[in-house]
Amino acid sequence: MGIRNTEQQWGWPSKLLHWLTALLILVQIPLGFYADDLANSPLKLELFGWHKSFGILVLILAVLRLLWRMAGSIPALPDASIVQRRLANLGHSLLYGLMLVLPLSGWIMSSAANRPINWFWIIELPALTGPDKALKEIAEEVHEVSVILLLVVLAVHIGAALWHHFKLRDSVVKRMWF
Repeated sequence: MGIRNTEQQWGWPSKLLHWLTALLILVQIPLGFYADDLANSPLKLELFGWHKSFGILVLILAVLRLLWRMAGSIPALPDASIVQRRLANLGHSLLYGLMLVLPLSGWIMSSAANRPINWFWIIELPALTGPDKALKEIAEEVHEVSVILLLVVLAVHIGAALWHHFKLRDSVVKRMWF
């Protein structure tokens, strides 16, 4: 397994970033819903601390993924029609956009609510805005709508991967696996 992406295979950095991000997102979604449903308590604050820290980590990984993707090639879809290629590109663009929008809207929400983000209790991140109730509500709405959109796009992404693997029996899933 090489370091660089090729026409046939993703390199190990792409695979590592993909699966780390996927794991974090699959933890983030239930963690965020669970913490949001809790009554105000030290547990709720602790869980939101983890949620915010993982969210910033998703943001960092997404930026690294984008930089790595721009620096190299991307494996071609095997025997894909123009419609399949466009849908795949749209799906990936939405995933990358949501991996940026969700943590940034969360950061803005925390900043506007005057609640600092202490990244893994090591680094206090700077506020992106001053206290602003209206902005906090807008960021919260963006965050909530984006997570629902992410759930839909992830379902389609995973469904498409399974379709490629089990129905088409092509290499799309295998080349992203280690």
